[in-house]
Amino acid sequence: MTLELHTPQDGFYKGTRFDRGGVFKSLVFSGIEMCGQWFESYSPTMHDAVLGPAEEFSPMPVTPGPSPVIPGPDRGSHTLLKPGVGLIDIGPEPYDRFKLYRIVDPGRWEVDGMRFRHILEGYYDYTKEIVVTGENSFEIRHCYKAFSAYEGDVYNHNFFTFGKFEIGPTRQIDFPFRPEGTWRAEYDSVGFTESGIRFSRQLQKGESVYTGNIHEAGREGMPYAMSISEGPLRVSIQGDVPVFKTVLWANHRIACLEPYNRISVLPGHNFRWNIEYTLSHE
Repeated sequence: MTLELHTPQDGFYKGTRFDRGGVFKSLVFSGIEMCGQWFESYSPTMHDAVLGPAEEFSPMPVTPGPSPVIPGPDRGSHTLLKPGVGLIDIGPEPYDRFKLYRIVDPGRWEVDGMRFRHILEGYYDYTKEIVVTGENSFEIRHCYKAFSAYEGDVYNHNFFTFGKFEIGPTRQIDFPFRPEGTWRAEYDSVGFTESGIRFSRQLQKGESVYTGNIHEAGREGMPYAMSISEGPLRVSIQGDVPVFKTVLWANHRIACLEPYNRISVLPGHNFRWNIEYTLSHE
């Protein structure tokens, strides 16, 4: 297994959507590039110019200053706290994750090997470390230390390519439970099974599918456990905190599972969570 990462300083990703720490460059397993460039064109400021496991935090309104204040909904703050990015100015319009925003305060990055630390004075000290745990496994370990309260969500987009750029019946998704959810449209290309999601045909260029609320049938919350496979190749994903929903987004080149965690942390407290990835060739 070979794993390469980008650093916030090398300029590969300059968007304001995803956490800039530990952006994957390449993950090669069993001679196959499991995380490659899935998008057809590239710009460093493109909102999703990221590869492999990529994480996004939900933004939270703040009033910048030496004593941060979380504004109420009627105060109209245009500055948002975006962990892994910094403070961003969104102007008078509602926040749109697909837009590029001006960064008011980028904070300070410290990089030591595969350990990425982002310090935003008055707001947080966030560390993300990617640890190779075996010949076919690695973990992403997180610690969010709050200087001011943060409440929001964080999810992982899981851009795995399996060495190819076509999504169809060979790409399979499995859960240790019976999943259910609501599809954005009536698709003839994808659907739920008793233990996962299957594609019935190849997705065509310009076509995409989406469901935003995958959960365990009949239950609130679910374990952070899932797998994605392509032929004999499989990536198993295990988290140590429950998820409250999972999203699936796919187009003709990529199929992404996005499990969501909820974060609520008060000043002076930490929130920790880990995600383990195990790769196999059956």
